[in-house]
Amino acid sequence: MKYKYLAAISLLVTSIFIGGCGSKNNEYVLFENEKNKNLNPELATQRIASSYEDAYEHKLMPNNRVSILVFNHPELSTRDVRSMVAPADERGALIIKDGTINIPLVGVVRISGLTEREASDLLSREYSRYIKNAHVTLEVLNKRVYVMGEVVTPGRVNIIENSSNLLEIISSSGGLTDFAARNEVKIIRGTESNPIVKTVDLTKISSLGTGSLTLYPNDVVYVKPNRLKQRNLAIAEAMPAINIVQAVLGALFTGKQLTNTQIFNVGEFTGYQF
Repeated sequence: MKYKYLAAISLLVTSIFIGGCGSKNNEYVLFENEKNKNLNPELATQRIASSYEDAYEHKLMPNNRVSILVFNHPELSTRDVRSMVAPADERGALIIKDGTINIPLVGVVRISGLTEREASDLLSREYSRYIKNAHVTLEVLNKRVYVMGEVVTPGRVNIIENSSNLLEIISSSGGLTDFAARNEVKIIRGTESNPIVKTVDLTKISSLGTGSLTLYPNDVVYVKPNRLKQRNLAIAEAMPAINIVQAVLGALFTGKQLTNTQIFNVGEFTGYQF
């Protein structure tokens, strides 16, 4: 009876500690939908993401590095031998915080917010004031997406084209970990004031359509941890408290045993009387 009583107390206290840590595990899960009975954010973001993909064109922004090629004028271009051997963060021309670049002959030009083609046309018009038949090609050098969560190597992944593929990016990050929630891979894009979150279920063949897996520069991929990892985190957080409870109950039980135990007489075994 005493054993059952102590075991019940231990189980009850352990459950309380694990239950208390359960809500804390939500801190490890990012980009969860806010609870609102008047809307379905999942469906809303799916519709917004679909229209976003239909109309998407990458726009230049501050901190982009751009390569500029002026036809027949290598001295005005950023694509020379030095730029090919320079570190990646020093190549091309940098679009500074106010959205402008400073280029030879033309000077300061604002190109932030333009597409690559629009910026190429703008620079062609600017250079045509100084040279005949000016033709300029502009290309962004530091296109990238960001990968977070349950992948082997989270971080920044550089891309070349204006779009990439989710499976390719995950592969470049070493693949999914054993604790990845494969049915809840989130793609976050848009702006800080108007973020768009799209959820991809990689366990379904229907999710493998090109549109569902398309990534664009500056997209964020977040692979959510599965329930097994959340449960393991709860247990890991509760272990110190569990160990304390077990130590206290063990000490109490051992003390109770000692008070109810008679010390044997050594003389009974040795033949000597004390």
